[in-house]
Amino acid sequence: MIISFTIRYRTMELKAYSKLIIIGLLFCLFGDIILFFNSYFLYGLVAFLLGHFCFLFAFVNHQGFHWPLKPGFFLGGFASLLIYLCYPKLNNLLIPVLIYIGVILLMSWQGISMQQRKQHSNFQFIGWAVGLFLFSDALIALNKFFISFKWSNILILITYWISISLFATSAIKRK
Repeated sequence: MIISFTIRYRTMELKAYSKLIIIGLLFCLFGDIILFFNSYFLYGLVAFLLGHFCFLFAFVNHQGFHWPLKPGFFLGGFASLLIYLCYPKLNNLLIPVLIYIGVILLMSWQGISMQQRKQHSNFQFIGWAVGLFLFSDALIALNKFFISFKWSNILILITYWISISLFATSAIKRK
């Protein structure tokens, strides 16, 4: 529904941006479907990785690269802690997970930069979108590779769907 809504009401003012966001959302949908099957975790990871590349290209295509220091330090520290906690159980997934974390951090950094720069009203919540996506993925990692905790699936889904909705909102027409 979210993808259909985004396609139907996408903004022509931000045509290239909207197209990349929609493609990214489609990759996330594929990732969701693939992750129904636990044995295909790596393929789901790749689908989401491609989605993050689309989001990153949407941001960079619109604004170029920008590197605000405070978010960069926070994101780097967050990723370091996550890797430290999950490292002992990553085993043969270490390299794919490190690549994934690197891409989602870069995507998050550029999304936060877009929101901070306030170039367009559509981007007012994009920092929240990337932050919630990162938080949702961190919960998945902690739940899978560190310690499983009660209610994790509900918290993961809530933060993920709010994030996806905010990504979609950034690509639609404003009244």
